[in-house]
Amino acid sequence: MGRWGFVFLAYGIVWGALLLYLFSLKRRFRRAETELTQLRSAEESQSHAKK
Repeated sequence: MGRWGFVFLAYGIVWGALLLYLFSLKRRFRRAETELTQLRSAEESQSHAKK
């Protein structure tokens, strides 16, 4: 493999790692949003029960 082959391989590895990181962030963000929605609805139902 020539010099450019290693350069392209390095770029491919970096881009692959970035894509995996972005998908991971997206999944964690969705999970956090879901948990926040559940907490808000639980808090809302508790505040209505107290009234």
